[in-house]
Amino acid sequence: MLQHIPAKNLKSLTSLELEVLRYLNNHREAVLDMSIQELADATFVSTTTIIRMCKKLGLEGYSHLKYFLKELLKKKPQPVYAGHTIESLVEEELQDIYNTAQLIEHADISAVAALMHQANQIHFFARGLTEVVFEYSVRHLQSLSKHVALYHDNHIAFIQADRMGESDLVFLASLSGETEQVIRVAQVAQSRGAKIVTFTANATSRLAQLGDYHFLLVNNATTTLDVDTKSRCQLLFVLTILIKVFVQQNQSD
Repeated sequence: MLQHIPAKNLKSLTSLELEVLRYLNNHREAVLDMSIQELADATFVSTTTIIRMCKKLGLEGYSHLKYFLKELLKKKPQPVYAGHTIESLVEEELQDIYNTAQLIEHADISAVAALMHQANQIHFFARGLTEVVFEYSVRHLQSLSKHVALYHDNHIAFIQADRMGESDLVFLASLSGETEQVIRVAQVAQSRGAKIVTFTANATSRLAQLGDYHFLLVNNATTTLDVDTKSRCQLLFVLTILIKVFVQQNQSD
């Protein structure tokens, strides 16, 4: 469902509205049989919050929302890459990067780059293919003589998170924003006073909500359904901008 909603609309939602949207995404069929009051009770919000969320998503109201969900459920999965040319696949990837760039708050980039200067150590943690992108950024920062650590082992990441303090900065990424190991590191590090920077493709996710700074990665390009092949180009793009601004600030000091 979330991939059918423009990223700018998602970013306009409040935390309560995001909770409702997360519930909708996880209970699509059940919501079709629920009244607006029943949905409000299930998500612990007012009916006004639900109506306001619908408007922000470009829907006329709750009935329109249920119609939208019903139409999504009707759609049958199509063969992956069917009808795509090389040009269209390239355009999809470029469009995701462009849309990600449009969502970047310049003030957030500057603030995170400043935190990178101030931090005694910068910690990176992710799982799967996302970890590979982090490894590239870690090596880049190490070449700039910055104290950086990338954790490959969950247990070590948990231990290090428990030892963090206010002088630590943590970069955490998960496209779904629901990777349990990454969320746990965020929760522990945050409880110790560390600053948290998160990267997800899901604005309603738990990880997105835990970040002191969150960068939304638009990831709508076609991908295979049976394995994790979603592009991480958007993440690499945002990290590259962050490092460039970090270097720029260092040169101006």
